[in-house]
Amino acid sequence: MIFNRTMVWRSQFSCLLLLLLLPLSALSTEAQKLDDMLDAVYERRVQSDPILATKLGRRSGMDAWPDLSAEAYERGVAEVRADLTRLHRDIDAEQLDSTAQLNYSAFEADLNLRLERDRWRYHINPINQIVGLHLEITGVLVNYHTVDDVAAAEAYIHRLASVGEPVDQLIAALKVREARGFQLPAALFPRLIQSAQSIASGVGDDNVILSDFQRKLQKLALPEAQHQALLQGARAAFDGAFAPAYARLVAELQAEQARARGNDGVWRMPDGDAFYRFLLRQYTTTDISPDEVHALGLAEVERLHREMDAIREQVGFDGNLKDFLAHLKTDPQFYFDNSSEGRSAYLALAQQLVDGAVARVGEVIPGELPAPLRVKRIEAYREKSAPVGFYEAGNVAEGKLGTVYLGMYDMAGAARYDLPALLFHEGVPGHHLQAAVMQTEPAIPAIRQYYTWWQNTAYTEGWALYAESLANDMGLYQDPYAQFGRLAGELWRACRLVVDSGLHARRWSREKAIAYLNDNTASSVENNERAVDRYLAVPGQATAFRIGMGKLLELRERAAAGLGEQFDSRDYHALVLRSGPVPLHLLEQQIDRWIATASRQ
Repeated sequence: MIFNRTMVWRSQFSCLLLLLLLPLSALSTEAQKLDDMLDAVYERRVQSDPILATKLGRRSGMDAWPDLSAEAYERGVAEVRADLTRLHRDIDAEQLDSTAQLNYSAFEADLNLRLERDRWRYHINPINQIVGLHLEITGVLVNYHTVDDVAAAEAYIHRLASVGEPVDQLIAALKVREARGFQLPAALFPRLIQSAQSIASGVGDDNVILSDFQRKLQKLALPEAQHQALLQGARAAFDGAFAPAYARLVAELQAEQARARGNDGVWRMPDGDAFYRFLLRQYTTTDISPDEVHALGLAEVERLHREMDAIREQVGFDGNLKDFLAHLKTDPQFYFDNSSEGRSAYLALAQQLVDGAVARVGEVIPGELPAPLRVKRIEAYREKSAPVGFYEAGNVAEGKLGTVYLGMYDMAGAARYDLPALLFHEGVPGHHLQAAVMQTEPAIPAIRQYYTWWQNTAYTEGWALYAESLANDMGLYQDPYAQFGRLAGELWRACRLVVDSGLHARRWSREKAIAYLNDNTASSVENNERAVDRYLAVPGQATAFRIGMGKLLELRERAAAGLGEQFDSRDYHALVLRSGPVPLHLLEQQIDRWIATASRQ
């Protein structure tokens, strides 16, 4: 089914795009050598990471966890150095076609980034309230570990029983980091500890892990005695190993919380200014400076305030923009009830918006959406500390759905006017379209389809923010308040530029950062506090959204000017998406090559 859709889609592409991204006939010898190398490195990474293997739908390693020891880390760094040496020694980049050259350059950039990250291994937080092993373990069990036979059920139980080793390895890494003078900001500990405690709390149906196992086990229709034996095995593993491991992690975090010293940005760390410049390079894939980030943010905030004030006038609100923002934060008409009925209505509206965007995907790319999309509530174990919404890619080959998760812990933080932009960002034409195209594009090797969260953020998040404005071009925002929500979302990313650089380069306090968001956005105080804690936990990442979006808009304008009447935005979007996650300078090379090729026709 997916193959047929992909073929129909390709038949509608221009010859220029086919020449750019698809081999003309058989791969050259050098291109085949590169493909073999990329496949080998990918397989090695999958084999060494049982979590990734499970996410890919593989059964290998489904009873195991990754080795997080210091020795395993050093082996990984050595492998990266060896990979880079082999790439330069064994592959002649000059002999590659354009598709292979892009894959070569993207792989080379990835290896160099991994080596540069090694310099900052103790600066980088191994765990926080947003990402970390404690959430990965739960996420892979609940969302990816399929129990389709007894062996898979037994593997699930073995994972519960063996979780102590990676958790203890994480605790050891935290101790080493603190001993070297690196600590988490104090404000991060309450959310982090709460999320870890919630995973191991509850009994039976009240516990996220045990209830998940029981629900999956019921689908096997086993004899009662075997069913009960497996349930008892899971409970014994959970009580005897899983819960105690999480208790040890919580105890370590509580001990570190008692020793935490304030909420300063990374400037306080050794070489903190250089570390922040590295983080900006990593996340934006540009050489933008902290001062440039801050200045861009301030300019964008000013522009967006003007556009939002025009909507205030349009709806006839009597007061200034700050009054209007306060009105939007507090007026009940903009929120669903904080009840099961209110949450159901919120989900129903979300599904309606998603369906409307999916029906018009042909206006964004030639062809159809390669994979369906679902919307669901964030699970209880991570809802309180999670963002208001996020996307998790499915697996097209395995038939696993991409999912937009929505937070509904407190409906006072889920304004209905924010929902359209959120869904267009996370779903279609945003992250889901991006992921679905990538997974069905054979020119993107597997090693580039499954990247870590810190790779090529400007490309992935830049597209999603670009998608919010693209939805406006498509007329998907149906009233002034939804338009205001779109602008509020863009304003939010502009404020991130100001606040992130403020915290980590200009030595802002946490309180000053929260106050800035309170004064300049329509977001609730709770969401603003949560956001600032996110920027403290993952410094630099939040800047990539607006930087990436800006580059995509710039490249679209360049292509439109260079191609004139030949320009079709659908072809531009297809080229961007089918290039896959790459640093922005490599994407720019792709667009420039497209323009130059078309100009010669």
